[in-house]
Amino acid sequence: MAEHMSYSALLREVIMDTQDISSLEINFNLELQGQNGSASASEPSTPILKSSIQTNDHHSSSSNTGNAQSIFCLGKEVRATELLMQVMVNAESYKARIYDLAVAAAGELTQKACTAKPLWIFEEDRETETLNVPEYKRRFESLDSTLEEVIRLLSVGEPNELSSELSRNAKLLGKYGKEPDLMHLINGHQTAFKTEASRETEIVPMNPINIVDVLIDVEQWSLVFCDIVSEVSVLGFMSSGEELGNPNGALQVVKAELHVASPLLKTREIYFARYCKQMTAANTWVVVDVSLESIFPDMVTQCRRKASGCLIQGLENGFSKVTWIEHNEIDYSSVPNMFRKLVSSGFAFQAKRWIATLRRQCERLKLVVEDDNDGRRSLLQLSQRISRSYNEAVRGSTESHWQPLPTTNGENILVKTSFNVDDPGHPHGVVITVATSLRLNIPPNDVFEFLCSGSNRSKWDLLSHDCATQDIAYFATGREPSSRVSLVVVEVANARHLLNKTLKFYLQESYTDATGYYIVYAPVDDESLKALLKGGSSTDMAILGSGFTVLPENPVEQTTGTGGSILTIVFQIADENLSSPEYLPPELVATLHNLIAGTLSLIQGSV
Repeated sequence: MAEHMSYSALLREVIMDTQDISSLEINFNLELQGQNGSASASEPSTPILKSSIQTNDHHSSSSNTGNAQSIFCLGKEVRATELLMQVMVNAESYKARIYDLAVAAAGELTQKACTAKPLWIFEEDRETETLNVPEYKRRFESLDSTLEEVIRLLSVGEPNELSSELSRNAKLLGKYGKEPDLMHLINGHQTAFKTEASRETEIVPMNPINIVDVLIDVEQWSLVFCDIVSEVSVLGFMSSGEELGNPNGALQVVKAELHVASPLLKTREIYFARYCKQMTAANTWVVVDVSLESIFPDMVTQCRRKASGCLIQGLENGFSKVTWIEHNEIDYSSVPNMFRKLVSSGFAFQAKRWIATLRRQCERLKLVVEDDNDGRRSLLQLSQRISRSYNEAVRGSTESHWQPLPTTNGENILVKTSFNVDDPGHPHGVVITVATSLRLNIPPNDVFEFLCSGSNRSKWDLLSHDCATQDIAYFATGREPSSRVSLVVVEVANARHLLNKTLKFYLQESYTDATGYYIVYAPVDDESLKALLKGGSSTDMAILGSGFTVLPENPVEQTTGTGGSILTIVFQIADENLSSPEYLPPELVATLHNLIAGTLSLIQGSV
């Protein structure tokens, strides 16, 4: 649409004409030693975009271009591991073993969902239930006599007796060469993997069979949980259920990648079986995931999924009581320092985050179905598309070719490109996504409240700087007060005729989940807005979602309203002047750098 066709040019003109933002001192402080100094979220395989430094005039100023680096376009490749898994899981010799594993996992999940203390411990500082790992090992795994005694003594709190018991066990000491770390023992002698497990129960406004359908259809699952699920594919169908429309007994092998909203953080890649079982209790279902390392021991992974999923119990009012369990063993060695507390605490992928997302999406769907205002319903549907566009842009994956921006001081700003040919829901041509994350010494809620207020937009948006901005309409999208869709208007004064003003509109959605805060938006032109308010469809509107994610640096501090934030900022821009995604000219690279640096500088100076 015309809005998108002029956006890149307008952005470049405003940035270049106002001030030299590249001279501003921005302290990104990313501390990416956990990724060997690289800010890239994934390892690209084949360079298909030439560096603007390598292909332009030799007389280009080094201050504008910096060191030559390659950029990569978003691409997709079938990896050898995935191909091998597809062959193996469909072999008859493995199907029975996968089925047995899935059935056992369903039994384990049911027990974990229905059992209270001492299996689960409520942590007040995190306001969530976490798994008592020694108790879990005692109940669900076969242990040797020494480890049984270790767990017993841990549970009754007798450290002196425990130390004596370990000292007497010469065989155990000989195996490790020294007195072993207790959690090393309990976690199965694999120090690289740590257990993170949590449980959460909520009432969700959807009946059980519809929730089951969402979970079993992985395409629906990836859409509903688009802020968590980056990529998903089915490697093999073992069973589709008992009969058409009845998913009882459905079993499939899935490869998925899960993400936190920052391109600096690698995704969690998991291969797992997903199994659905209807319980004997009326209107009660179990949907369970379990990864396949026990069947394919040579599989290399940084995430091993123990029996995880949910127990869904139907209620008389048509709603569901959902008990969600996340139980994983994780290798945190590749997590950047900036995200270490967030991820290693188990907070980033906790059960509370999954169930909060499910509830929020169900509340949105209920609102769309029941709202008799056609205009509001159209705006809600468009805001959903904007949110999905943002999540598609920010998420990393093993095949998302984020690369550092090839300019001086651009190593902490990541960029990727794509080319749209025939998708009417996105602008045609080259789409550029630029993003970064940094620490702020400001509580997350304060950053969120500043960014989601329409009246503050002129304080951080370079295109709206010194303009009058405000929310002219908004409506709630869920029970959380912060979950809302708003229409923000920007009054842009005409330089030649000061009494004439141009109105620019943004449709914005803000919401929270159990992990962080999100503000996403997209410009909407005047004619499209009028059509939407009359109940028109937004399906073919060309939309690119930009926005922010605000995460707590330290989850424990978040519960007290203190502590710092991790702010991720993402811009998507359609550039009509580019004929190919394989080349970014130096002036566009400078514009992208100034856009990110300038926006962050304004935020740091205003919050």
